[in-house]
Amino acid sequence: MNAPRRKTFEDFWEIVEKEIHGHPVIVNNPFCKWFKTGEANRRQIADLFEQFAVFSKWFLLAQLLRVLNASDLEAETRSRYILVNELGVGILPDGAAENQPFKTEWAHINWLRETARPLGLDPQRLGSWESASPATKAFIKGLEETYGSKDGEIGRGASYAIETWAAWGIGKGATAESDNFWKELIVGIEIHNQQCADDARKVPLDFFLFHFNSEKGHGDNVLEEMQHSYFKSGFDARKFLKGGRQALDAIYTFWAGLDKSRRELS
Repeated sequence: MNAPRRKTFEDFWEIVEKEIHGHPVIVNNPFCKWFKTGEANRRQIADLFEQFAVFSKWFLLAQLLRVLNASDLEAETRSRYILVNELGVGILPDGAAENQPFKTEWAHINWLRETARPLGLDPQRLGSWESASPATKAFIKGLEETYGSKDGEIGRGASYAIETWAAWGIGKGATAESDNFWKELIVGIEIHNQQCADDARKVPLDFFLFHFNSEKGHGDNVLEEMQHSYFKSGFDARKFLKGGRQALDAIYTFWAGLDKSRRELS
């Protein structure tokens, strides 16, 4: 009788491609597919900014938990770089933040508030927990439980999934990039701005362009980390995949909430 075949990295990669890369929030995000058509009105765009601001501000807690619960020193360092960049510290092309300047206005939530100024939104309310929809609150809590998990393998899987989602298609040609959610938001806002006769009503794109241009490096980093981790003693593929799936489910909840509210605001 033949011994059972030992699973290899290729077997694991097949599952990653199916369960992580094939997740609906990556391949078929209904809100972003609609948004890039340029059909969003001002109320729908304002709703996007209100909920995205909650994500931007409360992601800080999930990122801090990621630092505290990092599976190793390298992951802790990378997580700290992301945290301080979110808070307003400059970041280098390689993702490091050593010896970089700090400005309060560079904090991502403040940058987003400034970006939203043409929409007439209250900057103090932007990012507040009270302004979050039930779907956004569920999303944030889902990130804390996965990306910020005390179980390092769950957190590693969530980190891989989140960064892969954010970097999807970037650097792989125009067609592939057109399905990246940052690109979809950029295209939708570009169309909106083209329709604005008054320049003061146009929404700046710098915030979105910065993230689109920086995500590929993050995606490359988590791919390399995952490949190295797989061959380390104690790697738990089941937990890794569980963390990734649950994190993407949480992200999908966020976008599904926006898709529901945009229909009510049409």
